[in-house]
Amino acid sequence: GHSDTVSSCHFCFEDTKILSCSYDKTVKLWDIEQGFPIQVFEEEHTAPISECSLTPDDRRVVTSSYDNTVKAWDTETGKILWTVEHEGIVTSCDISRDGRYVVSSSDRESTIHIFDAVSATLVAHVRGHHKSTITRCCFDPGYQRVTSVSYDKTIKLWDMITQSTSVTIHEGHSNAISDCCFTSDGHYLCTASWDKTLKIWDIKTGKFGCHEPVSLNQGHEGSVSSCLFSQDASLVVSGGYDKTVAVWD
Repeated sequence: GHSDTVSSCHFCFEDTKILSCSYDKTVKLWDIEQGFPIQVFEEEHTAPISECSLTPDDRRVVTSSYDNTVKAWDTETGKILWTVEHEGIVTSCDISRDGRYVVSSSDRESTIHIFDAVSATLVAHVRGHHKSTITRCCFDPGYQRVTSVSYDKTIKLWDMITQSTSVTIHEGHSNAISDCCFTSDGHYLCTASWDKTLKIWDIKTGKFGCHEPVSLNQGHEGSVSSCLFSQDASLVVSGGYDKTVAVWD
């Protein structure tokens, strides 16, 4: 499939295709039934691609890379639509559910950038958002807030309207937080950590800070690297450095 580590993959086109990106500097769109790539996006990034994200209409792909750039591609033609330069390696990117905004996290000064998905104009630029590398940033399904998690063990929610951090959870885990994801209704946030656990946070209660999260333990013997809710939020799937995938009720 790829000649190096696969860093991110997503179902798309109503689950008939998979989009994947890799440290081999390419992005591939796969036909699931045929099992081979029908589109390859390549020769643009000059370093590993850390993440790929798709607009809800499947027409554009956004990629982040260790070459300090975020790029948008036309899914049909495979051509570049725009490139945004960052000051450091770009560790993560995401597109809001309405397809209007892109968020990315840069290693330089642990910064998050939010920009217009069509024109690539900068909407917000938050320096020093975390004390250490941001591992994942994503929009909540209501696209009012950006969540980010970091090696600094902190979870942050940044508000698009007030342009400020609305929630900070210090020591959300006892080790680096590697990934985070929302339920499709935005009610719960799941975080995955190198402390071998996952936590599910109730965001909608308003008790986010003091409300004890549900802890998912003993599923992994190693650091947890990724997590994802099922569409109906009844399951969480997690992957770990112990080479196992766990499915949680």
